[in-house]
Amino acid sequence: MGLALYSFFAERAEIFAKRSRAAASGGPPTLEHTLEQENASRPYDRVLWAHFADVGKIAQTIQFLSRLLQQEEDLSVVLTTAEAIDLSDILPPRTTHLRAPADTGPTIRRFLDFWKPDAVVLVGRSLHPLMLKYCDMRSIPVLFVEAQFSRRAYRFWRAFPGTTRKLLNQFRAILTGSEADHDTLIRMGTEPDKIEIPGFLEEGTAALPCNEAERDSLGDLLAGRPVWLAASVQASEIQAIIAAHSLASRGSHRLLLILVPADMSQGPAIAAQFQQSGWSSRYRSDDEEPEEDVQVYIADTDGEMGLWYRLAPITFVGSTLIEAGTCPDPYEPAALGSAILYGPHTGLRESVFDRISAAGAARRVGSAAALGEAVSELLSPDKAAEMAHKAWQVTSRGAEVTDRVIELLQDALDESPN
Repeated sequence: MGLALYSFFAERAEIFAKRSRAAASGGPPTLEHTLEQENASRPYDRVLWAHFADVGKIAQTIQFLSRLLQQEEDLSVVLTTAEAIDLSDILPPRTTHLRAPADTGPTIRRFLDFWKPDAVVLVGRSLHPLMLKYCDMRSIPVLFVEAQFSRRAYRFWRAFPGTTRKLLNQFRAILTGSEADHDTLIRMGTEPDKIEIPGFLEEGTAALPCNEAERDSLGDLLAGRPVWLAASVQASEIQAIIAAHSLASRGSHRLLLILVPADMSQGPAIAAQFQQSGWSSRYRSDDEEPEEDVQVYIADTDGEMGLWYRLAPITFVGSTLIEAGTCPDPYEPAALGSAILYGPHTGLRESVFDRISAAGAARRVGSAAALGEAVSELLSPDKAAEMAHKAWQVTSRGAEVTDRVIELLQDALDESPN
């Protein structure tokens, strides 16, 4: 009765949903905006619809999509969020971000008609009755990942036991992170064989590759020399990096800084700034090597971050110190055993940095002086190694959860009716 009543009103709520969404501004476009674009069309290949309920955790849970897309080259993703938020900095390739369609009959039908998803995954605290109804009618498999309910949501859905039981059992599978969440789902009427408790989606990115011959060559060249890395550094951060390197070099005169610019075209200009400050610098785009007399090496070439993370036991994540920018994924240096330093401006990746920092694998610095002092301290091999080991542990934890989610999604995509 509850679902029938909800459906009755939701089928007729289109005009109110349109008014509400028209009043909102900013963030991702809606389906209607997409359809208005010239030559708008569904991707030719298979499509997964992924809806994230908690945008605060999206940066640390989106990794499973990146891995899935790497394995499924003919797959595209339409990612939806209810909140207006810019995710362009962290979106995987072949991913379209849209505002989630309102849970009204006409809106959901238009969305499904256009995208024709082969499978759907809901991540986080979210139940959408008409989405589930129409996916079920079209035999589109739906997974519920990191299934959780706040106390308020639990009390609401428990007031409609028949409706809640029917909705939950329309999911192909439900994955949750704890025994407590499992017990909540059982009390809400979920069939036990639909629920798994693999843990939470908190795995970091896979280790970036590198040219092993180049790694061996540079490793021999830098043998016994202290090294730190500043990755994705903005032009506005250069003077702070110069100051930090000056401070750290007081106790380690052979210290080498490898600096990767956020804008690779700025390599010569950055080298000139260091030279003006009295530092001997070279840049990689000229095929120069970090010889013994080089104090700053500008790594202004694309596709080599895996090499620099392997060579440097200490990484400062740039685009975080002076102002917000598109900072690198901190899981990348963490996966390769580099101790991590970062500034206060972490943007969408705040929850990721918080998690790594809480594990003792990263440290936040608020100024050039604090950065220089932190680098000096971590030049002690045992301290850098301790942080690096914790960083590696963070990225390894939860790998089985991601593997299981990917496995279930691949099965669902393979059995799709589309």
